Amino acid sequence: MWLPPALFPMSEVAPVTVGPSEVPDAIFLPLAGLTVLGWTVTYVLAIRQAVVDGRVGIPAYMVAVNFAWEFSLTFVLEQTPMQRQMNAVWLVFNAVLLYQALRIGQRDHPRLSPGLFRWTFAGLMLWTSCIVVVGANEFHDRDGMYTGMIIQVPLSAAFILMLERRGSSAGQSMYIALAKLVGSVFAGLTAFVLYPSHHLLQVLVPTYVVLDIAYAVMLYRMMREEGRPPWAWRPSAAAPEAPAGSGGREPGAGSAPHAGDGNRPEH
Repeated sequence: MWLPPALFPMSEVAPVTVGPSEVPDAIFLPLAGLTVLGWTVTYVLAIRQAVVDGRVGIPAYMVAVNFAWEFSLTFVLEQTPMQRQMNAVWLVFNAVLLYQALRIGQRDHPRLSPGLFRWTFAGLMLWTSCIVVVGANEFHDRDGMYTGMIIQVPLSAAFILMLERRGSSAGQSMYIALAKLVGSVFAGLTAFVLYPSHHLLQVLVPTYVVLDIAYAVMLYRMMREEGRPPWAWRPSAAAPEAPAGSGGREPGAGSAPHAGDGNRPEH
């Protein structure tokens, strides 16, 4: 045959069939604990920032993806006991984020009618649930490593797109960016020590870490341009406004809508 030999032979044993390594608790527990802490803080701060600015702190459609992942791996598909407990904790906070996304997430997608936004949101959540269940089962992913790391890449990219779409730092903070980076990095380190031979994870983790760092740098620069102190805990008197036509903040959008403002979707 005229073609040259392949550069790399196919692995004789599929890496996905290799089970987790025996990792001492002294190594595993700190890594897993910082993963849980980082993401929990991210969710709490994102909820707070959405209340302060009236804009979702996590991209709305990725909230649907996150909620589907956590719900499916908590209640639908078998997982390791520790992973189910972690997912259940995150699911509580994601339920609040889900409510916020349905209520004010459409502001980032002004070209979509409220009804179309809700239908596409629900459709994505259902589709993601199916993909997570069959994907985790296909990979025999009993701790959600493969599905979780795959979802992390578009999630990290979505933060960058959200920042660019809004044209402002509304709904965002450096503390959210930092907590997310911590949770993501330690999730990746956990994957590395548990599955050193799973090379797909070794590609996915650096990809989303680079995206998270890029987002943090972009957010920091935008906040400096706005005159908003990047590390100020309390919001400044003048909330940042997005340029007109960018899908950014509308007049009066500096606070979460009230129950009677007509923007609250039906459940």
